[in-house]
Formats: sequence, C-alpha cells, structure tokens
Amino acid sequence: MQRLIPLLEGRRHPSGWIERGMMTLLGTLGEGYGLIQAGRGYAYQRGYLTPWRADCPVIAVGNLTAGGTGKTPMVAWLGHYFLDRGIPLAIVSRGYRQRSASPITVVADGTRRILDAPEAADEAVLLAHELPGAVIVTGANRRRLIQYATQQLGCKLVIMDDGFQHLQIHRDWNLLLLDAQRPWGNGRILPGGTLRESLKAMGRADGILFTRAHVGIDLTVAQETIRGTVPAMPMAQCRHQPLHWIDAATGERFPLDTLRHQKIMAFCGIANPESFRSTLTDLSIIPVDFKAFPDHHVITHAEMTQLETQARNHPVDFLVTTQKDWVKIPPNATTLPLFVLAIGMQFSSVPPWLTERLESLVAASSSGSPRERRAG
Repeated sequence: MQRLIPLLEGRRHPSGWIERGMMTLLGTLGEGYGLIQAGRGYAYQRGYLTPWRADCPVIAVGNLTAGGTGKTPMVAWLGHYFLDRGIPLAIVSRGYRQRSASPITVVADGTRRILDAPEAADEAVLLAHELPGAVIVTGANRRRLIQYATQQLGCKLVIMDDGFQHLQIHRDWNLLLLDAQRPWGNGRILPGGTLRESLKAMGRADGILFTRAHVGIDLTVAQETIRGTVPAMPMAQCRHQPLHWIDAATGERFPLDTLRHQKIMAFCGIANPESFRSTLTDLSIIPVDFKAFPDHHVITHAEMTQLETQARNHPVDFLVTTQKDWVKIPPNATTLPLFVLAIGMQFSSVPPWLTERLESLVAASSSGSPRERRAG
C-alpha cells in the first residue's frame, strides 16, 4: 500500500511490468466506476432523480479526490463566519469510523460538547472544539440529520462536511476544494487514482478553492484545466496557516516559536502526513522521529506508551501532533510534554465572489422564510 499510494497520487510513475499492469487494471476499473458516477450525476441533472430540499440553506463542502484537502479547517472557517453573525448553525457529516451506532449522533447541541472521540468521529469532535455554539451531528442519513438539526435544535443554516458527492440533498452552495499540490492526483478515477469522479463533475461547483496554496505556487495548468471544463468558474487560493501550539495537558496556548530548535518526536494519523511534516519544517522544527498512522486511526494507550518509549530512547523533549489526533488520544496517555499544532485557513485576501455568496447565505438564513420541501 505504501508503494501504491504515490502512484495513485501521481507522485511517481509505475516501474516495471507488474506495476504497469496493475495500474492498467485499476485504471480500467476506475473508468467503469466513473461511468456509474457520471450516470448518477446525469440523472439528478436531468431531473430523473430529485434531491430533497431542507427548510433552510444548505452548503456542501467537499473535494474531488479521496484523501485530505483541508475540508475540516475550511468548515471551521465558514462556521466562525456564520456564528459571528448570529446564525444558528449545524454541521452534518457521515461520522467516519466513529463507535456510535446511533442513526443520529449529537456531538454538540449548540450549548455544549456532548461526545468525544472515539465514540464520535474525530473530525466532528475537532469541529465541536473549534466552534462552540454550533450543532454538530453525524450519521449515515444526511436528510435525517438535517431534519433533526432544523426541527429539533432550531438551526437556520446547514454545512454538509464532505458533501460534494451527496447529491440526494439539494444544496444552495457547492464549494469544491482542490489540493494545490496535487489537484487530481494522477488524473485517474478510483481505484486507478484518487479522483472520486471525473473532472466534468467540477461543473456542479459554485466556486473552487485551492487549499495548501503556499506563496509562489504556480496554478496556471490547474486553472486552465478548470476553465477548459467550466469557463466561468470562480476560483481562489487559501492555505493552512499554523496559529499556535496548545499544551495538551492544560489547554494553554504558546507562540509558534516555542518549540523551534527543540528535540521533538512527531506523530499523526491524517490523510496527508507529509503536509504535517512540511509544516513543521516551515516552523524550523526537524523531528528526531516521525510516526505516521493511517487516517482516522484511534491511538491506544499501548501505542502512546510505545511512542513515549521511542521518544525517551532518542531522547526528545516534546511529543507533537495535530489537532485531529489530539481529540483521539486518551487522557494522561503520556508523561512527556505533548504539544498540539493548531491550524487555521488563511486567505491573502478573501475574494469578492466568496464574500458576496456568504452574505447572501446570511441573508437567506436570517429571513426565516419557509422553503419548499421535495421528497427524493
């Protein structure tokens, strides 16, 4: 799997007849899967299938590829925008790998956080930490979640986290995120690449944001590809910005230069662990050791004990991890100082098209006008 992922992401080319044959087979399977996805999208576009409409505006934030593009920081950025304007907000998501089997898992009810990981999904718990005042609900049936949030908890605006492919729900705004480093991986559809559907699906988006777009990155080819598919598509760039360090034991915040030139061991269980390593390097932090777990991995007491043993053998002074991993670590799991890197989404300047759309959603959420509901 470690050799396959770089092939799917387009970070290297197949070497040898075995890899070339495997990629040809996977690519053929991906073409079939892509046809199924395209047919499904066509059925909704032509009205053969009808999406269900909620009683309030719905935003879908998603991506075109499997893996991390920064959805959670972007959802948090949007959440702050609407909460700061007094909009009762709900965030709904699938709740990937959570232990809760309830059809509606209420992670936060708008007044307090109710569940932690691993009972609730790690990303949902992180958003509950980041957005006190927001309703966070997870479950397989997004329609049921939205109905509960609006009818039982009084929410006036819904954000569907990872909702770009969830066509069963009508959305008032489709925001598509693309990783500026690898917008569509090797250009093939799962399982032959990382694309969830073909590039034509970008036509469903109302706007595209390139995430992890560091200063000086050249997006000319990617932008031309998008304009070749959707000529009038609004686009903008943003990047993940380190904010501060959090002492996991006390919750106290520290400046970014606190750990500079210190001996540290880093670990994470995210979709793109190299992005965490790169961020540490940008902060002049070179880990003595770096441990990458699978995405959404729940770190056990035994694994934390093993990490601490390895850290002391080096030795190092601090353990560091991501916010997404922090919410899954058992309390008092290590006696070494554990610091958590807080990340936010940053724009060099928020584009006018984005501001205009957000303000229109604020107005629609504040109007209180009923919306027609259609079964689908």
